Amino acid sequence: MAMALLLAGADLDQPVVGPAAAAALAGLGITRVALFQDSGSIAVVLEGWAFDPTSCDEAARTVFPDDAARVRLLREVEQLAVLTAPRNGGST
Repeated sequence: MAMALLLAGADLDQPVVGPAAAAALAGLGITRVALFQDSGSIAVVLEGWAFDPTSCDEAARTVFPDDAARVRLLREVEQLAVLTAPRNGGST
């Protein structure tokens, strides 16, 4: 599953995530959007099985239509799963 993160300052307009934006993002293969915010930043995580990260700029224009040029784009470098192994107290 491909992922990307859009990082914007809190001084920008709020991200657009209504029905029209959702349809446009779905057209880019994005199936999940998560929003995070603190006092200084807004982060939008985009992910999808059919999402091609080369379309991140278009996704940024969809989510931040008036401020896309001021949004930082972080592309996925690595993804891994973390599994816990049963502990047996070190004995074999």
